[in-house]
Amino acid sequence: MPNFSGKRIFLGLALLWVSAGLMALPAGAQVSTAPLLEKPAPAEEKKEGAPTTCGPLISDSCVPIETHHASLQVLWAWSFYRANFSPNWRQVSTRGDFYTFNMPVKFTYGPTKNLEMYVIVPYIHNLASSVDTPKGERSADFGSIGDVTAVAKYLLLPETDCRPAVTGVFGVGFPSGHAHHLNPRFLGEDAIGTGAFTFTTGVNLYKWLKPFLVYSNIWFSAPVNAFRLRDDSAVRSHEYVTFNLAAEYPLSKRWVVLLEMYSTWTWSNIYTPLGYQSPTTVLGVLPGIEFFLTDKWAFSVGSAFDLVGKFGGAKITPMFTVYRSF
Repeated sequence: MPNFSGKRIFLGLALLWVSAGLMALPAGAQVSTAPLLEKPAPAEEKKEGAPTTCGPLISDSCVPIETHHASLQVLWAWSFYRANFSPNWRQVSTRGDFYTFNMPVKFTYGPTKNLEMYVIVPYIHNLASSVDTPKGERSADFGSIGDVTAVAKYLLLPETDCRPAVTGVFGVGFPSGHAHHLNPRFLGEDAIGTGAFTFTTGVNLYKWLKPFLVYSNIWFSAPVNAFRLRDDSAVRSHEYVTFNLAAEYPLSKRWVVLLEMYSTWTWSNIYTPLGYQSPTTVLGVLPGIEFFLTDKWAFSVGSAFDLVGKFGGAKITPMFTVYRSF
């Protein structure tokens, strides 16, 4: 009989066990040579992004639209003039009933990375009734296209954990509105527009302070009055600064609460011509709410309340906006 040693028997059993294990592997399977105690590399954490919102109603947003994307916004606003602002910040009687319907149409496009361009074409209609005037006219209404505005925004600094996004803004307003050769029988209601080429520069800021989305605009606007000084009925515009703040609070993926503070600060200097003056300084607030019907369609509704100001009218302005993205 063959003489098998213990070592030879053990070695034969071991080879048989390994062979059986290899035969049990599926076709094409590979045996890992990695150390048994080595742990797999952890998956990279995905950074949470800010929720999608419509952006402010009056204030300008900051981060430019995506490249080769576009959006269309149509706003309907109806202003009730409850008082006039006096030169010393008081509110006095309007001596009549005055209203303004405003419908700006805004088209936005992103031609390249970090750049956004938009155009605003407004239709404005003024109405007046029960006006206390010695001239005999007690009512009037007038409507036309207002000043068309073109704006370019470029992202200068992206948002980080400790810094807001910063966008540079440059815009031009064109005197396409009816702002000269005013007819006295319209009681000033035919003064629509600034009567000037208005050059605007400034910055927009944005920061997601979870759960709030916070916006700010700081702009300086320098108008170049377009009509001759001898036209005493022409609208004359002043230099002014715009300072706005806005915050959004998402209630869900579809509903967002909005609160804005808007302001325009105007002053006169020795170069300011005399004549029919456009509205000047005002500060107000706007509460609102946003709703996303789909990824392409959204709506916003709110109301602006002019709180304090100098010259011009103190208004309450309900507004409704429709957004369509492409």
